[in-house]
Amino acid sequence: MNTESQSHLPSAGLSAADRIRLEYDALTRQLERMRAMQYAYNRKFFALLLISTLVSLGLIFWGKWMGQLVVCFGLVTTGVTASFFLHFCDFARIHARAIEARINALLGARVLIASELEAEDFYPHASAKVSGFSLERPWSFFSVYTLHFCGVWGALVLWCAAGLWDELSSGRWLFWALLWAGWCGGNVSYLRWWFMDSGAEARMARQLAEAYGPTPDPAPPVMPRQG
Repeated sequence: MNTESQSHLPSAGLSAADRIRLEYDALTRQLERMRAMQYAYNRKFFALLLISTLVSLGLIFWGKWMGQLVVCFGLVTTGVTASFFLHFCDFARIHARAIEARINALLGARVLIASELEAEDFYPHASAKVSGFSLERPWSFFSVYTLHFCGVWGALVLWCAAGLWDELSSGRWLFWALLWAGWCGGNVSYLRWWFMDSGAEARMARQLAEAYGPTPDPAPPVMPRQG
């Protein structure tokens, strides 16, 4: 269907109820799109972690020093790629949160609360974090999961470094070690800047607030009554 040939809706003749109905329909479609995007990049994220770990083990057991070198540098790239996928998940989450708040405002009731649950179970929206590690909730499951895989990858790098020490001269080993340290430090520094200092999520939240209206703070949890 050629959308360019379609005439615009005669918005001047629409009733208030029709306008709300059209807006609700558009918002729900956009919400479905954001949730599909979130699911897709979550799947990419977890598949990347599994595949990269298995490939790294295969290269290590291959026993060639070039394979061990690829593991050292490749796992850094894997971490950056995983953060890139997580960035897209955060984009979808923040957008879905604004859409849910707008739909709730149209309905006049707190009907959609998935974003509130995500903020509670994973990490708050637009919170201080580095990739998946939340500085506000360092002991959340997602933060510990991030540390877990960083530990696994760190152990694999140390394993490879020990193997390279046995196979390379001290000068060549030091050269590659310094090159890896620069590669790792530069990527980690960028990730820290992007997630903590760039303000990208805050700018996105402001743009969404301009489009959909401010997102209200989640209602406080209901405390159980003391008997």
